[in-house]
Amino acid sequence: MSGRQRDSTAKFLYDMAKGIGLIAVVGGLVSGQASWWSAILGLFGMCTFFLMAYWLEGRRDNDATTHIL
Repeated sequence: MSGRQRDSTAKFLYDMAKGIGLIAVVGGLVSGQASWWSAILGLFGMCTFFLMAYWLEGRRDNDATTHIL
C-alpha cells in the first residue's frame, strides 16, 4: 500500500468512527431509542475504527523514517 493510499484509508476510518459515534451512540441516546447495550456496542465499534486508523498513520510515520536510514 502506498503512502497516499494509507493516508486515504486512515481518513476514511476516522470518518467511519465519527459516523458510528454520531449515529449509534449520540443519536440513539438523545432520541431515547437506544439501549445501553447498543450504546456500548457503538462505542466499541467507534474505538475499533479509530484504533485501526491510528495504527495505519503510525505505520506511515515508521515507514518514512526507515527509508531515511
